[in-house]
Amino acid sequence: MTQAWIGFAGGIIAVIVSALLAVRQSRMAERLARLTSDLQAERDAERVLMRYREPLAAAAFDLQSRLYNILGLDFLEKFGGDHAQADEALRTTLFRLAQYFGWTEILRRDIQFLSFPEAADTLRVAELQHKISQRFLTSKLPHALMIWSDEQRALGERMIVEEHGQVLCMGYARFRDACDDVFAPWLDRLRSGLEQESARDRMLEVQHLLCELVETLDTNRVRYSRDLDRA
Repeated sequence: MTQAWIGFAGGIIAVIVSALLAVRQSRMAERLARLTSDLQAERDAERVLMRYREPLAAAAFDLQSRLYNILGLDFLEKFGGDHAQADEALRTTLFRLAQYFGWTEILRRDIQFLSFPEAADTLRVAELQHKISQRFLTSKLPHALMIWSDEQRALGERMIVEEHGQVLCMGYARFRDACDDVFAPWLDRLRSGLEQESARDRMLEVQHLLCELVETLDTNRVRYSRDLDRA
């Protein structure tokens, strides 16, 4: 009888041990699956960023350069008013603003469902883009050139075109053709905002953040100098 109970107890213990091992193995498999999924998501995010690194860096550089020219080199005073190039100066400024929002929107669409908690580059780029967006939309600064997040996305969406199966931003020639129609409301707002001295604080903060974004995207300084224009 005792031997029977010992055998029974041994069987129970074996079942328990087997069950515990099965649970442990299951948990380890789940952790491994999550880790694999996270690593794959990070790689996907990095590939998306790599695909758009150059055009986003170029758009950020072009916009910060124009803001620097406005803030530090009197661009609007030189080419505004009755100057023959006054309209072109305003259109090219709006184009650079819209181009940046356009590439930001393209990147956002591709990367929004990806998780990259440990991917330093993608995380830093996302952080800087968020800060730039916040500087444009905040009401804590004077309201000149304030552009809310939905408006930023709308302006960016207007810039997106598809050519040869690729999604990208329209070039300046196409933008100029549509400027007085599709982009007319933003053109009027930009003209009004730039005429206000109070817009300088917003432009200055955005310009500095754009410089940081360019430096993050072009880490090896292949395209852009270390001496990015700063006001």
